[in-house]
Amino acid sequence: MPYGGEIELEGGYSLSPHKQLLISLGGPVATFCCMLMAPFLDPLLAKPFIKIQIVLLCINLIPVWPLDGGRIVFALILLFCKKAKVYELFLAISFILITLTVIITFILLPKTLFLFVLSIFLWFHIIQEWRYRKYRIAFEKYVLNRLT
Repeated sequence: MPYGGEIELEGGYSLSPHKQLLISLGGPVATFCCMLMAPFLDPLLAKPFIKIQIVLLCINLIPVWPLDGGRIVFALILLFCKKAKVYELFLAISFILITLTVIITFILLPKTLFLFVLSIFLWFHIIQEWRYRKYRIAFEKYVLNRLT
């Protein structure tokens, strides 16, 4: 993906919020570990490598869906409120934030071309997630409630 890697786990919706939180923290932790390896690289490679990792870390920690920052915030919300409507609200907030980002980066073009393309990609990803939100609600309502 343009913003790094993404994994889909089997039973993604049925994972506990604690597991979702740990998995979401994996991306930023891996990026941080890569930054710790930079001193062992050639000095000509180390500086650009660290800059790239910092940019990836900062972008990845933005609290919008599907970035790790958004997944972390969502997992924390689920720890306190286990309602599927919270998921809808979080997607709506993510959509609004990404829409504002698209508008701002479009105004600042061409300096923000990378962020503009990334924002458009995330915008479409949130729209796709929004279209399938009812399946998550149905899954939570019928399957998870029957299992507990």
